[in-house]
Amino acid sequence: SKFEIKGENAHEELQKIFTAHIKNEKGDCTYTQMLNSDAGIEGDVIVVCLDKNYFRIISSAATRERDKFHINKFLKNKLLEDVTEDYCVLGVFGPKSRELMKSLSKNDFSNEKFGFAKGKEININSKNIWAQRISYVGELGYELYINVEDAKNIYQIIMEKGKKFSISNCGLHALDILRMESGFLHWGYDISPEENQYQAGLSFTINYKKNIDFIGKQALLKIKEKQIDKRMMMFVLENNKPGEPLMLHDEPIYLDDKIIGRTTSGNFSFNYNKNLSYGYINSGNTIESLKNSKIFIEVEKIRYKANVLEKPLNYKNFKCS
Repeated sequence: SKFEIKGENAHEELQKIFTAHIKNEKGDCTYTQMLNSDAGIEGDVIVVCLDKNYFRIISSAATRERDKFHINKFLKNKLLEDVTEDYCVLGVFGPKSRELMKSLSKNDFSNEKFGFAKGKEININSKNIWAQRISYVGELGYELYINVEDAKNIYQIIMEKGKKFSISNCGLHALDILRMESGFLHWGYDISPEENQYQAGLSFTINYKKNIDFIGKQALLKIKEKQIDKRMMMFVLENNKPGEPLMLHDEPIYLDDKIIGRTTSGNFSFNYNKNLSYGYINSGNTIESLKNSKIFIEVEKIRYKANVLEKPLNYKNFKCS
């Protein structure tokens, strides 16, 4: 989903709705959440500054109407424009993505001129395209926002040029595996209005220094002073085989014979040959305390031995590559 907002008060309005400090310089991209008054996570988005006081909000396609309603609910002036249908988005990701982009465009894609969480206008085949260096797969990559009437042609050019780099088409299932390998959360499964940013490990997206009482701030300040009642963790099974078991979500997590949590996401990592799962664990349990414990995930009434992950399977600094 893609929404745009611009005007003299646009920046101030977004600072009120989102928890991070929204940057107001062209090309800056900010990962952030929007909350309800109890600090539950209502949305997980990227806010892109297209120009001074001109922003694009990127959220999940599945939550288009929901997110639009939530944002509009708090805008003083109904400045939000839904531009979802105007643009097709193609993601070019992987260790060879920079070289591929350099073969498509004369623009500078070096790390110095096109850093992580930055966006700029580029040109492919005489078409102006907004590109932003954001990755949900844990690898170097670019999102290309293309006018819908140009999308087919640009796609064909990318696929033709990409043959040299062994390009392949990857769908949502592949994307889900890659984001789980990299430790990224999915709104609706791993985060929702039932969780807050401290429970989910997203407190880095909260900015208390910005001089505004953003939605959910007062609740967050109270939560911050208390011990969290559950925390997000990552697990892998001891024995690994694709689809055996088929882990999805809401499977019980056991410590010995006691249920201590539930899973939120599950998939098989073909890169690492691991059955991978995310889940929330009750308070009092930490990565350190569970490291050498007997943990099980129950699927279809069978308990499978599992181990807690201290860091994502795909743990690399792709932001500086």
